[in-house]
Amino acid sequence: MLVGLRMTKTLFTIGPDDSLADAHAILKKYGLRRLPVVQDGELVGILSEYDMQGHRLMSMDAIPVKTVMTPNPVVVTPSETLEYAANLMTKRAIGALPVVSHGRLAGILCASDLMIPEPRPAAKWWPHH
Repeated sequence: MLVGLRMTKTLFTIGPDDSLADAHAILKKYGLRRLPVVQDGELVGILSEYDMQGHRLMSMDAIPVKTVMTPNPVVVTPSETLEYAANLMTKRAIGALPVVSHGRLAGILCASDLMIPEPRPAAKWWPHH
């Protein structure tokens, strides 16, 4: 089976100049663990709850996403196999792969989509406010 058939196509994204508070609000509202970071329609990074560890909710308004995101994330295309994607996630210890087609973000494939374990447990620090 191919990545394009299993990936999540409904995406929530954030911009690199948006604040961590904005990212936190999206993650919490939709029950997500990570957000692709997009600028001018192009994938420039990925932000996970893990990346945000150590930042207090009070100060998140002043911190832009670009300062803590993972730039140039590992990606896959819709035509790659799920086996390839699962092996890549396992080898690189990452919980999601942005899916890029013709230079544009087309979806995201998460460990849960493949029924494989996340490389890190959910963050215990996560503010509940």
